Amino acid sequence: MRKLIIAALLALLILIILTLPAGLIIPRFDPPAALGQYSGTIWSGQARWRQAGQVPMALTWRWGWGRHWNWEAFDSESRLQGRWQPGEGVNLNGIGGRLALARMDMAAWMPLAPPQGFLSLALDQVRWSEGQMPNVQGLAIWEDARLAGVVQESLGRIEVRFEPEAGRTVARVRSLSVAPVTVQGTIVLGAADVADRYRIDLWLRAAADRPDLAAQLGTLGQRQVDGQVRLQLEGRLGFEDGAQKRRESVDHVDGS
Repeated sequence: MRKLIIAALLALLILIILTLPAGLIIPRFDPPAALGQYSGTIWSGQARWRQAGQVPMALTWRWGWGRHWNWEAFDSESRLQGRWQPGEGVNLNGIGGRLALARMDMAAWMPLAPPQGFLSLALDQVRWSEGQMPNVQGLAIWEDARLAGVVQESLGRIEVRFEPEAGRTVARVRSLSVAPVTVQGTIVLGAADVADRYRIDLWLRAAADRPDLAAQLGTLGQRQVDGQVRLQLEGRLGFEDGAQKRRESVDHVDGS
């Protein structure tokens, strides 16, 4: 009889674990504030990713094995997938798929010529804990890259390769195709003195037969003697609003 009672208790415990509601357990892992509307269980469920000015993305997950969960996030224009491992902060692996550039809020950095297009992602890992500098490794290709606003031109295809360097994440940017505007430079996430800051240093060059375009690009940054335009931006990483990003970017350029 005692063995039967123990077996029944074990079966009840397993049933409870298997049916633990996602909305009860996931908040204990300190997820981002943008994540909500949980349904299902921790083993197989879904939620919504809210982002200001954007349609919420659906997020689904399913337990893979061990301490890994497979996830997928999507809306009408973006679809990403990868693996998540519980731990402090964001801990993602094998991130792939397509991300609409509108989700990156890049217009906050370049309000005069907001970038458009989408990113094809092949990131090996993303690690980011609060108060720590992010660790991103892998590749992103900016497809159908173009500028709107005061400079309405194609940038073709642009590679952004993320690599660790001296305790920081450095993204090396370069054009992959011939286009009216070509780009090269770096984006640094984190710094030796201040962990939660980014620094952008990009060089834009208009095609030789487009002097009109060179003049337009000059409104975005510093004109160089060789005709290139240098775009330098700096600010804080995190979830601050776009107005704050614009103020930091403008202050940096005006003070250069």
